[in-house]
Amino acid sequence: MDELRFMNFGLIDPYRIMAANEALFRIADRTGDSIGFLWTPVKSIIMGYSQLIERELNLERCRELDYHVTRRISGGGMAFASESSQVQYGFIGSLESGEIPLDVTESYERVCSIVVHALEKYGLRGEFKPINDVLCNGKKISGSAQTRGNRVLLQHGTLLVDFNIKEMLLCCNIPLEKISDKGIKSIEERLTDLNRQLGRKVPLSDVEESLKYGFEKTFNTRLVEDNMTKEEKKLAEKLLPKYYDEEWIFRYTRGRTRSTGSYEVSPELKDLGGR
Repeated sequence: MDELRFMNFGLIDPYRIMAANEALFRIADRTGDSIGFLWTPVKSIIMGYSQLIERELNLERCRELDYHVTRRISGGGMAFASESSQVQYGFIGSLESGEIPLDVTESYERVCSIVVHALEKYGLRGEFKPINDVLCNGKKISGSAQTRGNRVLLQHGTLLVDFNIKEMLLCCNIPLEKISDKGIKSIEERLTDLNRQLGRKVPLSDVEESLKYGFEKTFNTRLVEDNMTKEEKKLAEKLLPKYYDEEWIFRYTRGRTRSTGSYEVSPELKDLGGR
């Protein structure tokens, strides 16, 4: 594509950015337009569409640590963001133009190239790992999630910069005695971030520029900076209450016990007593 409409939402809470994601996705599914965007999350936990929140999270600890919790319209596992821990990206791409493969795994690989190319700016080699991760030196540095409409797909994900593993574990439904230095070390063997890989602190503004380069390189395009239209803003405001609503956030756990329903433990948590 010659040009790609692009937005940077800056520092934003999970309710507003998820409402914006859905609004942009809905309207683009009508128009067939492609859009790229970035944001920096505040302390937040965004659950996948089908996850059982009370099975995954210790909600009392989440509140004590001031984490905002909501649910998104795409699948996958939880997206945990501690303070200044990452930059997240979104891409809405046409399924009709041929720029995005129809095959799910191939489409993930195509869009995850944004992160792979962003890592190149730091002299790092990113490797796509099906179905939706990017590895750096064999460790996960990026995850993503996707949903599809009639004409477009929405994929959003993250590039970890300074990830707080201990706080993530405290927010998860793991007994406190399991959250030890040994447990944290076992997670560090699977997860990484830019600061660990480079041995220095990387400014989030620098990461934003690297991801913008990733968009340009992946789609051979020029980014055209833009803002949401009046129609998009209006729909996002209309959708916003949904992301605060407990009927949406707890839709799969309300009225159920922790011993019912299907549940898949994240691989990173299996060695730490996740159940």
